[in-house]
Order: sequence, then structure tokens, then C-alpha cells
Amino acid sequence: MDVAVGVPCDDSQPDIAITPPYVFDLADEATWHGHLQNHGYVVLRGVADTEQVARAKSLFWDAVIVRHDHIIREDPSTWNFPCNEAGIVPWLAQSAGAWAVRGWPGVKRAFARIWRTEELIVSMDCALLWRPWWVDSKWKPSTEGLHLDQNPFSKPGLDCIQGMVPLVQVTEVSGGLQVVPDSHLDEAKEAFKLTHAHMRSSGDWCPCDDDVLRRQALLLLANPGDLVLWDSRTIHGGLVGTGKSPEGEPADFARLAVTVAMTPREWAGPKVQQQRREGFKKGTNFNHCPHELGSSSGTIRAPIRRGYQPVTLTDEQQLLL
Repeated sequence: MDVAVGVPCDDSQPDIAITPPYVFDLADEATWHGHLQNHGYVVLRGVADTEQVARAKSLFWDAVIVRHDHIIREDPSTWNFPCNEAGIVPWLAQSAGAWAVRGWPGVKRAFARIWRTEELIVSMDCALLWRPWWVDSKWKPSTEGLHLDQNPFSKPGLDCIQGMVPLVQVTEVSGGLQVVPDSHLDEAKEAFKLTHAHMRSSGDWCPCDDDVLRRQALLLLANPGDLVLWDSRTIHGGLVGTGKSPEGEPADFARLAVTVAMTPREWAGPKVQQQRREGFKKGTNFNHCPHELGSSSGTIRAPIRRGYQPVTLTDEQQLLL
């Protein structure tokens, strides 16, 4: 029997009516982990409850309003603030909202299952924010296109499972993350290297958007508080939705998502761990891979605001730093 995906934040965000075949309960660990291994991606429901989602979302709104004090949350006409076209927001990487999501027990449980250890460190990557461009056409986002975040020539094996937690519903209207199923497999990677030989000496950022891959790509539908996971060897990228929002919905961001990944602490050497601690205190954002210094190609930076003060971490969050 088909069942709803996840728990909506409110009555204006109904569950997806039919469960896509890539959506699993967090508790069904053997099944979802098998799908991730076999196909390179998965969506987990039950990672956060309605209250956790609402709290994290409010913290993000607080951060945006503090930075742009003319904004009124209930009035989209005031939402004119600087935001790059792709909606990749590095200055939210060390925000209280981002850290709230990183500290959710359900998120850690998923990554602990993947790596079979509780000793994990978390990524401190950008948040994703799209304003509703059906309200103002100037806000229509673009995306980075299909790409890899792990160069198949220099990093052929499993190195990182990336993640993303949407705080608003991901639909065909909004758009969100799309993946090319099975593109992480060895056979697919050997074929990729033949057609992208020029990337042999490039960094981890490997743009590979073309008509063939776009036809194969799948938009991953998800509810607020779900955890989207994909192997870094999987071709993926953002997809802008139709933008035709139903009448009567309350004002909200079209997309608000926290990128989150965890890897074993032992993979990060003393220098990396020290720079992570220092970067947190300074407000520096890193990339998707926790055990690296965040210096791979494709990493987006933001200048640190004068007078920056780091958020106060809980004991659980501190362990992930």
C-alpha cells in the first residue's frame, strides 16, 4: 500500500500522495542502505519531526532578518536581499539553523549506519535558498547544472556520502536536487572517463551537464525534515521547478535546504581537525567533505562579517565539530 512521505510542517504542505520507490523509513536501515549502495541515492523519512523542522526554519529566518533588517517574514514584497542566482548561501553555513539540523539525532543515525561508527564529524557547507520567483520573476534561480563533486580519475572509490535536508517541501513546482541513477557504479565511471578525459587533471568539481544526462536525471521529491543522501560519485545537480504555485499558499521560500554530510572522525588528521575548530570560531564555511580542509575546486566562500560571533553548540553538536 502506498503511504505518505514524511510528516508535513503544516496543513499548507501536504505529503507526497504516492511514495516514490527511492523513499524509505529511517528505521528500515538494511533496505535503504542497499538502495544507496546499488543506485547511488536515497531519501529517508522520519529523520526529524514537525517541531524540529519548524524550529530550524525559524532560526534560518532569524538569521536572514538579522542580516537584512528590512525583511518581514510574512510579506514577500520585502524579500529583496542579495542572493546569488543559484541560491547557494555560504554565510548561512555556520548559522544556528544549519547547526540545529546537523545536531538532529536522526541525521547522525543515518550516517552512523553508513560508516558503522558513532565517531563522526559533520560538514560545514552552504545552505540553499530560493525565493518564490512566481512572486517576483527577478528571483528565478539558475543552477550549477549536473556535475560530480568527486573526480573519478583521482578519487575512484567511496569517499563521501553527501546529504541534504529540505525544510520546505520539494515538488515539481519548487524543483530541488536531481540525480542520475546508477552513475556512481564502476562501469558508468569508466564510460564517463572516456568521454571526459579532459577532467583527468582537474579538481573535484566536474561539470558534466548535457542532453543525455539530463534525460536520465531524476528529481528527488521530499518532505520537510527528510534526509536526501547520495554517493559523491553520483552525477547530480539542482533543477529549477515549474514555479506555478497554487493560489492561497502562505508566503514561504521556494527552497530552503541544509547540506549535511558526516564521515568518520579518524579520516581527518590533526591539522584538519584544528582548522575545522578555528574555522567554526571565525565563521568560515567549508565544503561537502568533512575530512578535507574545504579547499576543493567548486567551494563557494563568503567574507566574514565584522563582529561575527559563533553560535553556542550543544554537547552533541560539539562532538560533530
